[in-house]
Amino acid sequence: LIRVPQYLKEIRSGEIDPRARPKQTRTRGAVSWVTGKAGFGPVGGLYAGRRAVAAARKHGVGLVIATELGHTGRLGAYAELIAAARCVAVIFGTGPKRGHIVAPFGGIDGRLSTNPIAYAVPNGTAPVVADFSTSALPEGKVRSARNLGTRLPEGALQDPAGNPTHDPNVLYGKPRGSLLPLGGANFGHKGYALGLLVEAMGTLLGGGEIDDASRTGFNLTILAIATRPGFERSTGRLVSYLRSARPLDPKRPVMVPGDPERLARRHTTVDVDEPTWREMVAFARDLAVELPLQ
Repeated sequence: LIRVPQYLKEIRSGEIDPRARPKQTRTRGAVSWVTGKAGFGPVGGLYAGRRAVAAARKHGVGLVIATELGHTGRLGAYAELIAAARCVAVIFGTGPKRGHIVAPFGGIDGRLSTNPIAYAVPNGTAPVVADFSTSALPEGKVRSARNLGTRLPEGALQDPAGNPTHDPNVLYGKPRGSLLPLGGANFGHKGYALGLLVEAMGTLLGGGEIDDASRTGFNLTILAIATRPGFERSTGRLVSYLRSARPLDPKRPVMVPGDPERLARRHTTVDVDEPTWREMVAFARDLAVELPLQ
């Protein structure tokens, strides 16, 4: 929900065309190229995910390179779609130069986006799903901390001089600070390496250049791999084996990726911070839309 005001602003500015529909532009064997035509990112992402599944069913593997998308939102949603079709999913996401808020390991200036990776492994109705940025924190978490007036954890953000800071406002200042790669100051070389891989898979395979300031859209590279009969049974054994490890805290059993989110959906409500809600109320008033909650 924190992205809803952002999307509405992008529609007003013309950055997003709400009427645009994604289109497959060319195909070569199991590989397809898709343009989002500056439409909603989730619409293009779901379209690309379905194309990847169709190719995987035909060729055993499907690779879709999608460009000119609006902000793509949660990559895990596309991975879950692919896993529901009994395929393994691996997804890479990149953004335009204006979103280069992640510093290279040992650097100060932002040179990468948060460059998320998502994957999903079929496991009946509870696939193993992971969706994470290759930066120390996703930008949305920093934005939420700014809205809530809370501090960031150690080793996530640095100011424009390269000094560590807990203040989320630093990322949105002029000049702005930068996020550290996943792993922080000590182990960020690993997150940096992953972020570079995502850039190659998302931007370069999509025909883009990382320093092209004229590029405005987001890219997704989606890989779907068809599975053999009995694969999900093997996944179930893997998951059971992992969960069988003795927990450090008996009140917190060992989980696999996707478990915490499923539990959260079952037991909690959706929290919206006050600044985001005020923006949504203002937009609703301007657009004559009645909100279900006030």
